[in-house]
Amino acid sequence: MRDRRIIAELLEELEKLGDKRVAILLHVGGDPDSLASAYVLSRMLSTHSVDICGIAVPNHISDYTEKMAAVLGVELRKDLPEAEAYIAIDVGSPSQLSPFYEEIGEGLIVIDHHEKGGEQFKGVVYGSTQYQSTSEIVMELAEMAGYKLSETEASALFTGMYFDTVRLTVADPETLRKVGILGELGANPRIIMQRIESPIDYSERVARIKAVKRAEFYRCGDIVVGVTRVSAFKPSAARSLLVVGAHIALVGDEVDGEAEITLREVPEMFDQLNLNLARDVAEPIAKSLSGTGGGHAAAAKLKVKGNLDSILEMCVNHISYLLGESAVRVAD
Repeated sequence: MRDRRIIAELLEELEKLGDKRVAILLHVGGDPDSLASAYVLSRMLSTHSVDICGIAVPNHISDYTEKMAAVLGVELRKDLPEAEAYIAIDVGSPSQLSPFYEEIGEGLIVIDHHEKGGEQFKGVVYGSTQYQSTSEIVMELAEMAGYKLSETEASALFTGMYFDTVRLTVADPETLRKVGILGELGANPRIIMQRIESPIDYSERVARIKAVKRAEFYRCGDIVVGVTRVSAFKPSAARSLLVVGAHIALVGDEVDGEAEITLREVPEMFDQLNLNLARDVAEPIAKSLSGTGGGHAAAAKLKVKGNLDSILEMCVNHISYLLGESAVRVAD
């Protein structure tokens, strides 16, 4: 286990729930890691007489999350269930629970693995950045509780780890060890992967093409930063910029004066330069502009009020500062 003390304290906290009505909350949109964790945790708690009254996602449900929920047979809610206690899972900041957060009292339990910014939860937080995914935390929780994972539960946790380590490309030895254990428990990635990683449709292909056509590239020493604008499929567009040669991709969109930027980087940026997109880029810029930002070392998101072009320029300048190299636009 990465942190036995945290897992023991979390287990003790969950045992206090008894026969209460409990709702599990994901972050805005949800993702495979958050849903896998919520699915397995809900089944664990149900075996101890806890009444799980719903798994809810604020604002909207992402395509991956919706497809994975269908495979697992999970009914996701968009409204806040009436409950005696709430568990927020894979949620890095209070803003990621909006608009639910304003309606929740003090008894919030947070299970998470992200870097924490300036926002403080009105509740208790269990987790550590030592973990590469929340699925890892839930797997360790099951181990300590003596709960045997079913093949479907093992498959779900594998999927969560797979996506939160950028398809295992940044997985460390401990995550790979856990993946091996899940395989021994009968995890079958095809159960979920074939449904949620279906061939990309025409709209996504067009978004990727537009992203590359509109892209501008900047050189910071030997590092290339790609910048582009699309209104949909931003993570997919970001991966396209990395495929064509960028080390770091920034993909943005602006709606009603609010800029939303997806950030991605190739694994060696963190491995060799220790550049963490959440900790070093998204969070400090969000803080300076009173917005929200967070995520992981190789995948992060930034949402702030302001002009998109200005925010993208600020991101490029900040990255160039971190790298100690001036940003020079790559000529056509």
